[in-house]
Amino acid sequence: MTLMEYINREDRGYLLPFMGANGPIMVKTSMEEIYASPEKQLRLALKMNEICPSDFIYALDEGNIFCDALGIHLKKPEYDFSMVMDHPVKSMKDLERLEIPSPYSNKRMKTNLKSLKLISENIDKPLFVSLQGPFTLAVQLAGATGLLKATIKNPGFVKKLLEFTGEVVDRYARAIVGAGVKMVSMAEPSAVMIAPKFFPEMVVKNLDRIFRDLNCWKCVHICGDTSKIYPYILETSIDAFSFDQIMDMEKIINNFPENKVVIGNLDPVYLLGRGSVEEVKNATEELMEKMKQYDNFLLGFGCSCANTAPIKNLEAVSKWGRVNYKK
Repeated sequence: MTLMEYINREDRGYLLPFMGANGPIMVKTSMEEIYASPEKQLRLALKMNEICPSDFIYALDEGNIFCDALGIHLKKPEYDFSMVMDHPVKSMKDLERLEIPSPYSNKRMKTNLKSLKLISENIDKPLFVSLQGPFTLAVQLAGATGLLKATIKNPGFVKKLLEFTGEVVDRYARAIVGAGVKMVSMAEPSAVMIAPKFFPEMVVKNLDRIFRDLNCWKCVHICGDTSKIYPYILETSIDAFSFDQIMDMEKIINNFPENKVVIGNLDPVYLLGRGSVEEVKNATEELMEKMKQYDNFLLGFGCSCANTAPIKNLEAVSKWGRVNYKK
């Protein structure tokens, strides 16, 4: 079954919520505790599916799993994503010191594969995972300023760095699909900082190579105004593209291939994070009313929802985003 076929099985709205760090607060368990325990990962997924049911299982976000596996220094809050505290890859020598982690032997990755397998075997909905894309991982390793300078002063280093990060992401993506993941989204928020003319070589090339033989539904999410760069992504074998809340969904979908899914784009900050339940209900209904005529629309958020977003707001999206179109 294709993603398009899945979201058109019933005449209603379908929902893919980006609730990356909301689960730990629901189960009152820290991120690191959940990452370390497949049983706690399953408990979290079941709880999220109970409180905010959607059409996908979106458990605890992968966060900085690649940097963690590579031994990069991270700050790890209890109930939020980890943050990179250092960008140690400044030269070819620094890069050569790193080894591509094996998903089947690296402790962090190996545990997560067990978690994903457990979830996929116990919940009968497509399991969705968001991964950091190769370009954004390169920015985490080298730093944004360092990487941009190197594109001019040391392009050979940038080429090797992107080959390295592409291989890291590719190996893990294949492993999680083998563990039962049905949909993989590559998050490339750092991609908006490069000029569109560099986008095909520095971003699309790696994504295309990873997606080509990845046997699952494939998606890309990029924050910000992607009007000049998302057409390049459409040249890859993706099934969907996820848009930021600043984008006009009607304008986008009218210029989008009918065989690819448009995902978005409720505001995760001001609406879901700070709005009232009534405001969330009205915004969800308004977006669904505009988009229900399009078979290739899937309701989602403009980005990952803050962990402080009121649960009642997420419940409202779950309720009003999956209503039957005939009612």
